[in-house]
Amino acid sequence: MNFLRTPLIRPLVMAAAFGMAAPAAFAAPANEWNIDLKGRAKTDGEITLAVTPAGGEATNVAIAIPAATNHEAAAVMISNALSKEFGTGVYAIRTDGTDEVEMRAINGNRDFDVIVVRNTADGLAIKLDRD
Repeated sequence: MNFLRTPLIRPLVMAAAFGMAAPAAFAAPANEWNIDLKGRAKTDGEITLAVTPAGGEATNVAIAIPAATNHEAAAVMISNALSKEFGTGVYAIRTDGTDEVEMRAINGNRDFDVIVVRNTADGLAIKLDRD
């Protein structure tokens, strides 16, 4: 029996396929991103962010997050890791003093996209916002 021909399965498969493709299809690079953090890591984990300049290739940045790290400390760790990876000539990266990392293209660099590739720091939530 071909499951894709059953009346209920085919729409579900199509919806799932569209849902998985939607984030990439609707991604829109921006000049500035905010990485908002909430909570506290319950376990040791890792956050991996992919930073992709418009029309360019992604650079993955992995940040080790120890258990019990709160959102403020995680913001500093992410800011430091991004600054180390990209240096000072491409992006201005800073924390706002609490739970947010601000990342902005500088020196005429292209707009860019940021995505969370992986977050295994259970209890620490990440939200990305374009500015």
